[in-house]
Amino acid sequence: MREKNKLFFRISVLISSIMISIAITQFSAYANNSSVIIDGRIYNFAEKEQYDYSNKDTFQPSMPKENTYGQFSISGNVDTSRTQDGIISYGINGNEVEFFYTYTDENLHETNENWHLIDDKSKQIDGIQLNSKMNKGILILQTSKDGISWNEDVIISNIFEEMPIQKDAFYKANSVQLANGCYYRLIVAYKTGKIIGQDKFLFINTDKYEYRKTAEVYEFYLYDVKAFNKSENTLSKNLGTLSKTGKDNGYSGNEQIGINDPHYGWELGQFFVSGYTRATEDKGEVVFLKNVGDQITLWFSLKQELNKLNKNENLSITNDKNGYDQYFQTAKTDMGKGALIIRYTDERGIKHEPEIYTNYLEANTKTAANTKVKLFEEGDYEVALDYEIKNTPRKVGGIEVIPEYTNYRIFFKFSVRNGNCMVYPFDILGGNELTHQAITKNGFKLDMAKSKYLTIDVQRSVVYESANGFVEDVRFNRPAKDGDEYKEEGIYKFSVKNLYTGENITKIIYVGDTPYMKALSLNKMTIAELNEQISLGASIEDNGLIITTRSENESKMPTDSRENNQDIDSTKKITLGENFIPVVPISISLLVIFFVLIITRKKKS
Repeated sequence: MREKNKLFFRISVLISSIMISIAITQFSAYANNSSVIIDGRIYNFAEKEQYDYSNKDTFQPSMPKENTYGQFSISGNVDTSRTQDGIISYGINGNEVEFFYTYTDENLHETNENWHLIDDKSKQIDGIQLNSKMNKGILILQTSKDGISWNEDVIISNIFEEMPIQKDAFYKANSVQLANGCYYRLIVAYKTGKIIGQDKFLFINTDKYEYRKTAEVYEFYLYDVKAFNKSENTLSKNLGTLSKTGKDNGYSGNEQIGINDPHYGWELGQFFVSGYTRATEDKGEVVFLKNVGDQITLWFSLKQELNKLNKNENLSITNDKNGYDQYFQTAKTDMGKGALIIRYTDERGIKHEPEIYTNYLEANTKTAANTKVKLFEEGDYEVALDYEIKNTPRKVGGIEVIPEYTNYRIFFKFSVRNGNCMVYPFDILGGNELTHQAITKNGFKLDMAKSKYLTIDVQRSVVYESANGFVEDVRFNRPAKDGDEYKEEGIYKFSVKNLYTGENITKIIYVGDTPYMKALSLNKMTIAELNEQISLGASIEDNGLIITTRSENESKMPTDSRENNQDIDSTKKITLGENFIPVVPISISLLVIFFVLIITRKKKS
């Protein structure tokens, strides 16, 4: 008997453990990974060596973190991760990823007997020329489209002296990089030293130091999961008009491109949009209509070599180090070789801050593929590509004589609208969707399913009993918008119209708990039809069933209506969301174990 009890107890514990494991797995599946520590390689160099880590075969891992000065991590909604060709790759579910290199000032203020930071006069890191000495540490972030040719996006010298304690993000990956997939390389280099003894020079004691140079190198790849899984389709539309804007005037001019202009007769590249279902026009501007599953994408196809425009060695795209855009009212900044600017206006007419992607053309030269710019949802968009051309028609002995600079701009507008004509009412308390002619006693809330540009009118009526039967009385007829709530008793009739497709639908929702309202919803009848049944002697049950004179127990409600009816008192649907906590499975498991222990002890007694 004792052996049976033991076996029963072990089986119960095993079942409970499995249930707990499943619950924890479910919880983990719904948790978002907000921060990921990136592993790297640590290279050490002698005092007189350069920081040429590419030529060094030996290195240490960056973990444990005692091997590094700080810790490198990225923060974002990381969806997947894998390793390809020795490079860790992260799929991002979204378009925001921040980079953090967190550290303290411990090594900055360490005593001379321990390893501490030393000023380094180096101005070169693995072939990268620096504009200033690295001093107490340098941080360099590079980006690449192909993992071969790299651009320096961030260079901060003397970082550990100027910012001795760092917890904030030093970089944010932009949506253009993530849409196309981008390689990143972070280099953190610094020199440390410590006293290891004493030397004598002319009878004077001097400290004997040991020095060490260190380079931390982290390489990884990021891509937007949604954008990366979608390729360009055959349906596309070219956008953009080229204009000559003059020079150093915020790209605000509009001069004619004559036959003697260096930009005459050739295109730098072409913007085009794909992923839409239909294109139309509104007030002269193109409107792209999208359906469920569509991903409207803006692309750019570069057609020129930046240092040999139109196959002319005298023409090149140059760095605009102090550029700005008057139309978008951007601040002066180092635009690099071309700046892409995108501004979004929402359904309320509010213009958001423009997104600026500097050095855009340089970043597009590394592969021959068309470059995704961004995925777009509903709204109005303005796009500009500002760039500066350098013309050197006069050279003496290979030296440029009075080069000429001219600014150019490709600009266009477009809008994105959902092609559907749907609005979704949801029960305020239960949260479940209400179908056409459904009833709720709690009231409901409108959800336009991200279709912010639909025209919706709502009519509310109340029903009262008169000498001639039940009568409908209209109380209001007015526009509706996303998020509106309706709690007062009545019949709500929604007329929804898509101005861009011409489609329109009508939905009716009943709010109330009276038998009459239930009957209208349950039997899908109009007031006139229900009045007719009542005039023939039918009665209405409390749950809305119509009882005719033919049989006290026979309902006029069709069988399919009963099957599809949303029961007024039915239990509400429960959906697992991101905040789901597996309390029920764990609680049941613990109760099982508790009762088994009690039963086992009683039997032993």
